[in-house]
Amino acid sequence: MIEIVRDASIAHEQAARLAKVLHRDISNGNIMFKRDKGNRDKVQGYLIDWDLSLDLALVDAGSAEAQPERTGTWQFLAIRLLESDQGEPVVQDRIDDVESFYHLLLWMALRYTAHTLTPWNLTVLLHQNFDASYQDPETGEYSIGNARSANMESDSLIKKACFANAGIELVLQRMRRVLCERYTDPKVSFKNDTDSVTQCLHEAVEVAREAYLKRLENPQWLPDLLREVLDNKEIDWEANRGRVNHKLMKPPKFATSNLKRKTESGLHPEGSRKVSRKSGTTTPQDNRSGPN
Repeated sequence: MIEIVRDASIAHEQAARLAKVLHRDISNGNIMFKRDKGNRDKVQGYLIDWDLSLDLALVDAGSAEAQPERTGTWQFLAIRLLESDQGEPVVQDRIDDVESFYHLLLWMALRYTAHTLTPWNLTVLLHQNFDASYQDPETGEYSIGNARSANMESDSLIKKACFANAGIELVLQRMRRVLCERYTDPKVSFKNDTDSVTQCLHEAVEVAREAYLKRLENPQWLPDLLREVLDNKEIDWEANRGRVNHKLMKPPKFATSNLKRKTESGLHPEGSRKVSRKSGTTTPQDNRSGPN
């Protein structure tokens, strides 16, 4: 699974850096893999379906053709895209897609790798973090609630899962630790606290945050991270490697979201939504997202 995501992240990075094309729909349905004929354990990942891609050259030039628009698959969109006001112009950027890789990898790890969550807990956590949408009765606007952002800012969901494969857990922890800095502000966390020890901690947190944000500016950060972990000889990748088809319970009664792949119109009521060509339940389909 990590190898497939690594290959897809390389394709994404090269397209953005060399061809100035941003994919904008990182999802399980858009990552395929092919097994090597001579070695069935060896796979090659591919990032497909570029029909919602954005020409970054138009964005850099400030062209009117690059209209602000949020597009992609609801379950894996960057938090900042889902939390921004609908009337606020927002243009997806490369780092939004990098964050989508994290949400996708976390979803796949929860659905198809070994962990300690019960079927009911897994069902609820998947709904809260990936499928939930709440409509404001006054404005009609949709939001994702607080679970996804709360678990991005902390590692509570990863800790709850206790993934059996140490490599998968390490990748998720490292990705989250860097990406969460998009949503943290040490000045707010340490506001009005004049304790000397706390101030020292504040300074250290500020330095770490700047270092992590600088990593995100490097287009090769994610591919390099995945290569590094895959090449780590201390990780037993064979342990708990096999796919696990977790049983899911009936979704919670308050689950009303059927938002999937969408453009900006996907944030509006049913009649005006442009939804995915894919079909199925409210959770993303298991189509081509990982090896058996």
